[in-house]
Amino acid sequence: MKLKNTLWILVFLNLIFWNFSYAQNYHSVDSIVDGYSKDLNDADELVKLIYKDFSRPDEKARAVFRWVATNISYDVSLAESMNYVSKNAFSYKTEKEREIKDKKFKLDLVSSTMNTKKTVCHGYAALMEYLYLKLGLEATIVFGNLKADPSQIGEMPDVTNHAWNVVKIDNNWQFVDATLAAGFVSSKTNLFKFYFNDAYFFTNPERFFLNHYPTDEKWLLVAKSKKDFAPLPVYFGGYFQYNYEIIKPESGICSTKDNPNLIFAIRGLEEYDTISYSSSIDNTKTYLDQKNDLDFTIPILDKKNSYVTIFVSGRIIAIFKII
Repeated sequence: MKLKNTLWILVFLNLIFWNFSYAQNYHSVDSIVDGYSKDLNDADELVKLIYKDFSRPDEKARAVFRWVATNISYDVSLAESMNYVSKNAFSYKTEKEREIKDKKFKLDLVSSTMNTKKTVCHGYAALMEYLYLKLGLEATIVFGNLKADPSQIGEMPDVTNHAWNVVKIDNNWQFVDATLAAGFVSSKTNLFKFYFNDAYFFTNPERFFLNHYPTDEKWLLVAKSKKDFAPLPVYFGGYFQYNYEIIKPESGICSTKDNPNLIFAIRGLEEYDTISYSSSIDNTKTYLDQKNDLDFTIPILDKKNSYVTIFVSGRIIAIFKII
C-alpha cells in the first residue's frame, strides 16, 4: 500500500514538473521568434522558420502568435473607415462562388498584412489561420462581438465587430486573439502602441467569454448565453494580463435604487497595489481605502447615468455602468 501511494506521489510530482516546464518553454519560443527578421514579408518563409525551429504543436501555435502580435500593428485609419456591421467583403450568388472569392480574399489579406505590417482584426485572424494551417494545425477564424466600449454594457452581442481564432492542440480547441495581444490604441493620441499581452494565448474559455461572444455559438466552448454576456462590465487587457478576478458586483450595471454604494471586491491584488476609480461625470481619480483585505466602497448616488472606471495601480481593468 505504501509503495502504491509512493508511486502516485511520484507521478503527481512529475506531472507538476512537466506542466511547469511546458509553460516555461514559451519563454524560449518567444526568444527564438524575436530573433526572426523584422523585414520578413513572406508568410511562407515565416512558416519555414517556425517549422525548422519547433516540433511541438503548442510551440508552433505560440511561435505564430508571438510573431504576429509583435510585428503587426493595428491599422487605426483603416478601422475608422470601415463598416464593422458586416464581415462580408464581397458579394456572391452561389456557395461555390463564395468559397472561391473567400479563399482569394483571405490570401490577398494575408499578403497585404505581411507587406504593410498593419491590419485590423480580420487581417490578424486571417494571417493566424493561414500560418496555422500551413504548419499542419487545425484552426479557423471566429467572428463575433467584442465588448470594448461602455456603451455596450447591457446590450445584446448581436453586432459582429471582431475576429479571433481557435486552434486545436491535443484534441482541444484553444482561443487566441492576436489583435488584443498586440497592443492598444492610445486614447490621447489615437495611435497604436505595441504592448504584448500574453493573456490572449490559450485563454481559458470562462475568461475569454468575459469580452468575446461568437456569432456561431458553437465557439463559446462554455455553457453561457447572450443574456449572461449582455450585463457584463467592460474588461480591459490588464484584467486578463494580471489574472485579476472581480468577485462583486456580479453585474456591470449598478442601480442607485438598489444601493447608494458600489461594493467592489477583487482577487489577485499584490501587497502594494492601489485601487482607484473615476467617473465619466468628472473624470477625477479617487483612491480607495482597502477594508477586509478585499472589499472597496464607491459612492454612486451622485453618479447616476454615468460610467465608473476601476484602476489597479494605475491600470484600467474594468468599467461599470451606473443607472
